[in-house]
Amino acid sequence: MGASLFAAEVMAADPRNGAKLYNIHCTNCHGSNGAGAMPGMPDFRRGQSLFKNNALLVSVLEEGRGIMPAYRGLLTTQEMLDVIAHLRSFQ
Repeated sequence: MGASLFAAEVMAADPRNGAKLYNIHCTNCHGSNGAGAMPGMPDFRRGQSLFKNNALLVSVLEEGRGIMPAYRGLLTTQEMLDVIAHLRSFQ
C-alpha cells in the first residue's frame, strides 16, 4: 500500500469524481449530504473522522469497517482519495 498510496497522493484528488463515486457507493448508508442515513453512521459534516491522514482513511476504505464493505479491488487508490476529497467538502 505504501508506495502506491504515495504515488496516488502526488496526483491531485478530484472531489468531483469523488462525488460521482460517493453517489454510487456510499449514499445508501452515509446519506447524500454525509449526515449518515443509518444509525451509527458517522456524520461527515462534523468531520472528526476526516481529520485522519489519507493513508489511514484509504486503509479503512480498502479493508472496510463494521458493516461497511471493503472497497479494495472495487475502487483504485486514486478513486478512494477522490472520495475522501469529496467527503471533506461536507465540512
